[in-house]
Amino acid sequence: MQKTISLFSVVGMALAMTAGSAVAEDKIDFEKQIWPFVKNSCVKCHKPPYTDERGRKRKPKSGMVVTNKKDFMKGGENGEVIIPGKPDESEFLQRTLLPLDHDDHQPPEGKADEWTAEQKKLFAQWITEGADFGAWESDPEVDKK
Repeated sequence: MQKTISLFSVVGMALAMTAGSAVAEDKIDFEKQIWPFVKNSCVKCHKPPYTDERGRKRKPKSGMVVTNKKDFMKGGENGEVIIPGKPDESEFLQRTLLPLDHDDHQPPEGKADEWTAEQKKLFAQWITEGADFGAWESDPEVDKK
């Protein structure tokens, strides 16, 4: 009887460890899964200040830059827009969930690609998991200061 219990204990622990590692592997990868659609839909208006082709100085909308981790987490004129672990309190996500004709909906209709329902769900899950950027610090292609 003792050997049976030990065998079940060992098998149980092995299964638990395997399940735990599978969960860790399923954690959302910001750079691979989130950044591509954020870059596509948000960077046009939320990148560092720059001078356009006509020589005009351009500033990020609402003072918010999303091209690097530090500025993304800092937020904009109204403060933080991502609250790790709290998607319902994260304005960045909540604005994508507003009706398309709402004045605060992001991205504004016709200005960039809308996030799909799946992308919104993925972004919410990323926030729920703690809004971990992993090794991603910035996109040097668009984060020129």
